[in-house]
Amino acid sequence: MIASRSPQLIVRILPTLLVFIAAQSAAHSVAHAGTAPAPTMAAAPAVAPGAFSIAVIPDTQNEVLGADQRFANRTQWLVNNRSALNLAFVLHTGDMMNWDTADHAQYAVASAAMAKLDAASIPWIPAIGNHDTAAVCPGGSACPNQSAHDNLRRTGTFDAYFPLAEFPAVNGVFESGKVDNAWSTFTAGDEDWLVLNLELWPRSQVISWARGVIAGHPYHNVIIVTHSYLDAGGGIEQTNGGYGDTDPQYLYDNLVAPYSNVKLVFSGHVGIAGNRTDVRPDGSKVISVLGTFHSDSTNPTQIMTVDTAKGALSTNFYAPWDGASWPRYGLTVNGMSWASGVDPSAPTVALRAMANNQIVTAEAAGSRSLIANRSAVGPWERFSWQSSGGNRIALRAMINQRFASAEAAGAQPLIANRRLLGLWETYDLVNNSDGTVSLRSLANGRYVTAEAAGAQPLVANRTAIGPWEKFVLMRQ
Repeated sequence: MIASRSPQLIVRILPTLLVFIAAQSAAHSVAHAGTAPAPTMAAAPAVAPGAFSIAVIPDTQNEVLGADQRFANRTQWLVNNRSALNLAFVLHTGDMMNWDTADHAQYAVASAAMAKLDAASIPWIPAIGNHDTAAVCPGGSACPNQSAHDNLRRTGTFDAYFPLAEFPAVNGVFESGKVDNAWSTFTAGDEDWLVLNLELWPRSQVISWARGVIAGHPYHNVIIVTHSYLDAGGGIEQTNGGYGDTDPQYLYDNLVAPYSNVKLVFSGHVGIAGNRTDVRPDGSKVISVLGTFHSDSTNPTQIMTVDTAKGALSTNFYAPWDGASWPRYGLTVNGMSWASGVDPSAPTVALRAMANNQIVTAEAAGSRSLIANRSAVGPWERFSWQSSGGNRIALRAMINQRFASAEAAGAQPLIANRRLLGLWETYDLVNNSDGTVSLRSLANGRYVTAEAAGAQPLVANRTAIGPWEKFVLMRQ
């Protein structure tokens, strides 16, 4: 339905009336554009084995008027292609609606479209844009004679159509009963992920809350979705619109930059599309992507593909409505590191124990303790030799992609069973004068030994280096 006129708005001043009429005319043309039957939706190409995808829906405010079907077409396409995409999560960058009306018609259109994801049990979360709040009145402008700042936090209609109870992936919220600021989790690519959706130009209290969430999940890769972050040129936006609380630069300085496990930031609000890569002093990268479009004719959809094993990600924009694509806004990034501690670029090695001249194996494909009893290198004997800074290293068994842990703080033998890198999985590297190496566990400060001259599993229980505590590093 076209939003009904507001008599109070019409009689105020003529310029406001003209804006209102222009917006109604544009709304009618957009609604008409989306009523024609869509062509048969093309199937999405399958992602590479081991990779997964995140779909990001841009501002849909031009897709919720009248009988427009583009919004529903997009979510149905995601449902139809979830297997090919290995779709793990869906985000919406905000401005789902254009403005509210007495009958909440635009909310009904949006709710019906997103319900397709709910029915398919595909987890998703929205960021709330200014047009999703009481800050915007019919016609798309700020409500006259009202505080836009105060109205920006009035989201009662949004929360009624998208109640918190309908987001099963949510683990916590800033305000009880509201999805405006929330954090959700999922697992994909053998990594844990945390999605933090934040209100537009957040209150400082919200950012303080978000800092606590991120700090409390150091082994989760954090994705932030908020309506305004990048400007139309791909830089970090410097304004809060004149009625927000903080600006995106404040968000970057206080939430994005300080935490190495913040990996992705998605936004909309202005421009068409763009991206930027920021590198922190520790070498970790955060990738920010803008996708807005405000299309009058089709339904752009961002698909980000993540390959954690390769430390790579790529993004592209595709419209299932008519098959349009925007390759100029595509992005490919290599050299990503992950919060689990996995370094995809680490070299592969094998270890030969000096105690018996045998090669260390992750016995039974990693389900049993490490032991030096193999005469040749095979899949079970290959390890990723990963630097943890300085002379510290970690060993990750290639057969099961798990870190070798000094189990029970070193009281039990080493076993490759940890997905996350922590203290028990980190070792001081000692380069011996004879060209061999020794490993001292950070779990207990003891050296790793090939117990009983290699007849028993490796265990970190020695206070000094002898023949059993020496290994030859064999690069593969």
